[in-house]
Order: sequence, then C-alpha cells, then structure tokens
Amino acid sequence: MQSLIRAAALALLCAPAFAIAQTAMLVGGQLKLGLDMTSISGSDRTGGTAARAYRESNNTSFWFIDGKEQLAPGLKALYHLEWDFALDTGVQGSGRAFYVGFDEERFGRLQLGRQTVYFSHHWFINDTHGSFDAAPNAANSLNVLGTINGANFAGNYLNNTVRYEFPVIAGFSGMASYSFDAEQPGAGRNHTWYISPTYTNGGFKAGYFHMQRDSQGTLPLQTVGSLDQMADKLALGYTWNGLRVGVVVDRNRVTNRASNMTQDRIAYAIPLGYSFGPHLVALTWGQAFSMHQNGNTVDDTGAKMLSLSYQYSLSKRTTLDVSYVELRNERNGRYNFWLGGIGSGSQLSTADAGARARMAYAGVKHLF
Repeated sequence: MQSLIRAAALALLCAPAFAIAQTAMLVGGQLKLGLDMTSISGSDRTGGTAARAYRESNNTSFWFIDGKEQLAPGLKALYHLEWDFALDTGVQGSGRAFYVGFDEERFGRLQLGRQTVYFSHHWFINDTHGSFDAAPNAANSLNVLGTINGANFAGNYLNNTVRYEFPVIAGFSGMASYSFDAEQPGAGRNHTWYISPTYTNGGFKAGYFHMQRDSQGTLPLQTVGSLDQMADKLALGYTWNGLRVGVVVDRNRVTNRASNMTQDRIAYAIPLGYSFGPHLVALTWGQAFSMHQNGNTVDDTGAKMLSLSYQYSLSKRTTLDVSYVELRNERNGRYNFWLGGIGSGSQLSTADAGARARMAYAGVKHLF
C-alpha cells in the first residue's frame, strides 16, 4: 500500500514538470538599420523631380512571440504573433503575422489568422537578398516583380486567412490558403485564393505560385471594390558549394470590372549569390517588360534593376552589409523602390516617368 501511495505521489509531482516540458515559447526578432543615399533623376518632363535624400533607414525590423504545445505524439498546437516597427523612430507598425493552428507531422499544418500571401514565398529559392538578408529592402527583386508599372502590388499580409501547409512527400510540398479579406456582408466575391506547390531535391528547388483576388478596392488594401487580380510566379533555384543561382518569372494581371479595363505585365529576376566563410556576395538582375492595357502594349513602360551587395557575418546573429541598387525606367516607366524610395508608394509620379532611382546603403542586421 505504501508503495502505491509513493508511486501516486511521485506521479503527481512529475505531472506539472511533464506539462511544462511539452510547452515551448520563443521570443525573438530582427533589427535592421542603416544609412542610405537615395536619389531620383533623369526625367525630362515638366515638373519632374531631381531629388536626393541622405537618411537613416529602418529595413524590416520586427519582433515575435512563437509558441508550441505538444498535444500528442506527432501533434502540436501552435501560435505566432509578430509586430513590425521602425527602428529609426520607434514607431510601432500595424503588425505582420498573427495566427493559431495545429501541426501534425503526417498530415501537415493548419493556420488561421493574418498571414503572408503570394508576394514573398518565391524567396525560398535563395532570393532572400534584400528583405531578410542584411541588405536593404530596396535590393529586393520585388522592385520589378511586385507591381504593374509601379501600381497594383501583388500579394500582402492578408487578414482572415485559412492556410494549409502540405507535409513533405518525396520532395514535394507547398501550401494553399483562402482569405475572407474584408468580410463585408453582401460582398461574397471579396476574397483571395492562393496555392503554391514546391519541390526540393538536394540543392535544387522549384515552385509555382498562383493568387486570385476578387472584388478589391485600391490594391493591395483589403476593401471591397471593383478590382480583380490574378498573379502567377514560377521560381527555380540551385545551390552548390556556396554558389546559389535562381530565376523568377512573374505575371501580374488586374481587371477593373467597373471600367472594363485590364492591365498586365511580365517580369523576371535572376538572383545570384556566393558565400565563403563569413562572406556573402550577392547580385540580382531584374526586368519588367512593358505593360499591356486592354490587350495593347503601352510602349516604354518597363524597367530594369541591378543590385549588388556584400555581407560580412560578425557572428551567427550579427551581419554587416554594403549595397548598391539602381532602377532604370523606360520613357514611360514609373517603377520606384517598393520600400524605401523617395516619395509615396512604389509608383513614381507622372512627371517622373522615365526617371532613374538609385540607392547606396551601409547597415547592420542583428537577430535576437
């Protein structure tokens, strides 16, 4: 009897410790700040801008709380809360990703909440240069891949999203999501579909990404309106002994049902990188071709982009970066840096069409 009592007492004492051992919470984030010189020049139109700015620039600084609880062998409950903020001013952003869900090792992962859709997932092929590396946001291929002549950006962090991540089977995986968006009564078409099958085999990666957004207001805001958007992206990448190479091809199409106007364009980017020891040298070339409006080419509405970056890792958490990036618009091109440019938004003014945008940057990134 005494043995049974001792065993029961031992079990009660161990139970809380076992529960605690099955729950894990992580607080972390990224701090990225630097000095840049950004300029717009080259437009010969009346009212065109010849501007230059010297700034201390925040670049994708955020912090997060990530938690997991072991419910059963192979099954976990999870949550993630992530806020962005401006490291140069301390201003809190609206937040990035907030979700709760379940992860089952055989059947995949289900998440509900505010989550990223389309715009960033091609970076899994080693095209992280700019957004999550130590380089500035402006070094990112989304300068030409994101918009149609600087407008109608494809993808975002979307509210009210149900997302399912497939388990890896023979190298194949991917995700599918449905976003209820504004959830306004009587606006049944106000939603976003997204699917992204991927394949990985050693150093080779391939992915296809498709998004369909219906009944939006001014894109990419989540309001009811008359804009429909369909975007498709194909990405291929390979890594071998520190050398990484990729190619991303993107098609973005928008239809305004109120005016029966359609616009679309095709763009591509080629990210290259080579790492050795603590060093990483990266180059991204990108080009957006002239857009089409109602099926007709609008001449000289394209742009070319070149970014160069050298990164040095002081440790596993701290990295220094020196970068240069340039956007060259054609005569009627209005592409601007998707983040970090002079002016508002990723589209230059009509008077600045054809301008050249440049940025030289030196900064530091720290993970915590």
